[in-house]
Parts: sequence; structure tokens; C-alpha cells
Amino acid sequence: MNNKNIIKDISLTFLGIGLIALGFIINKNNLSPNKMINIISYISIAIGCVFFGHFMKNIIKHFSLKNNEELVRKIEIDENDERNVLIAEKSKARAYDMMIYMFAALILIFSLMGINKLTIIFLVVAFLSMQLYALYWRFAFEKKM
Repeated sequence: MNNKNIIKDISLTFLGIGLIALGFIINKNNLSPNKMINIISYISIAIGCVFFGHFMKNIIKHFSLKNNEELVRKIEIDENDERNVLIAEKSKARAYDMMIYMFAALILIFSLMGINKLTIIFLVVAFLSMQLYALYWRFAFEKKM
């Protein structure tokens, strides 16, 4: 990782901290009955947490591997090793299989609880779009292999 990348990571980490602070400030000083302001503050906090966590990981990784070439080489081998890649792909596949059943159960539970119909429709659309995406990649991989 070169100096440009670390400067970018530090800048985006501070952007994440700023978004988190902005979200809390908006939420604390909100006197308006408008719900949209609350939504904006929560979105700001969420995006700030994502930026902070991701780029802080890169900064920590950079400084911990800075003077250790052997460890960098070992990590690259571990990340690109076929066995490790296969293990990661299989674990993702198992998690996806479990997620399908959990998502379907959640939709069923929400339907039986009488939750707002629009919420159920959004969940069903998300569920079906995941299934269509998986089907697309299955056909693409079958055609390729």
C-alpha cells in the first residue's frame, strides 16, 4: 500500500467520523415533527460507521504490515490459496442457504403478524431479487464451465 492509498484511507476515515457526528448532532437538535430528518440522521450514522470501519481496517492493516515483508507474503499466499478460496466459497454458500430459509420464515412471520403490506412487499421483492440474482449466476457459471 503506498502513501496515496493511506492518505485516502485516513481522509475517508475522518469523513466517516464526521458523518457519525453529523448524524448525532442532527438527531439531538431535531425539534421538527418531520420524520425525514430522523431518517437522514440515521442514514448518516450508518454510512459513517461503514466508512469508519472499512477504512480504519485498511489503516490498521497498513501500519501492522509496514515493515514485515514475510508476513505480507504469507497473507497474500493465504488469500490466494485454492483451498482457502474453496473453504470461503463453501461457507458463503452455506450461509446463503440458511439465509434463504430465514428470510422466507421472516416474511411468513411478518405476514401473520399483520405488518404493513408495503413492508411485506419490499421484503418479498428483495427475496425474489436475491433468488433471480443467484439463478442468473448459476446459469452463467454452468455456461462457462
